Amino acid sequence: MKQYRGCSHLVYAIETEDPSTGAVSYGTVKVLAPVKSVSRDIASDNEKVYADNVVQQTTYGATTITRTFETTRISPDVMAELMGDSTITLGESTSAVTARATTPDGSTRPYIAVGYALHDGDASQPCEVVWAYHGKVNSISKSSATIDDGTGSEGQSVEIGFVAPKKAWTTTGKRNLDFVLPITSANSDKVTTFFAQVITPDNAATILTPAEPVTNSNVE
Repeated sequence: MKQYRGCSHLVYAIETEDPSTGAVSYGTVKVLAPVKSVSRDIASDNEKVYADNVVQQTTYGATTITRTFETTRISPDVMAELMGDSTITLGESTSAVTARATTPDGSTRPYIAVGYALHDGDASQPCEVVWAYHGKVNSISKSSATIDDGTGSEGQSVEIGFVAPKKAWTTTGKRNLDFVLPITSANSDKVTTFFAQVITPDNAATILTPAEPVTNSNVE
């Protein structure tokens, strides 16, 4: 019996929307942090419509997905970018140090795409890989305890809320929130390619299964 056991490849990319067309593009893929655990919670608002004393139909609202990642310590630069914090450079040249200041609200937090892999016990090969779209960080926890004679240490927890993109994908005709690719021995070589850039329903076929080059067998 297969079970989820293991996770890896936690990465992200900043999402940018063209205000004139609504088209979305993604920046360079960056490592968020080494990941220790992944959880996913999906919710859809719904309302039951009653008439003649029975439920006639159920009306469903928008779907939201909350993902929580337990990680090792996140670098200050990554945390500042995800939280939309203000950065302040102190000093000059090689002695310069970048400090950050927490913003008073979440309006400066960018929308991001997040990629990660799940395993089924095989540490070297995922069983599925994921890109999730139109996410915004809800919170990043940070805690630390006194140093003692034990080996305890604290990591961090990142909670990210995902909603449907504004525009439907051309391939599916829907505003899908994520893209999940099962990994087997037949396509395990695609994992590195999958996380090299943001994979979407619209570019997946081109990037993951490029056309074979045409050769002319009649050339002498």
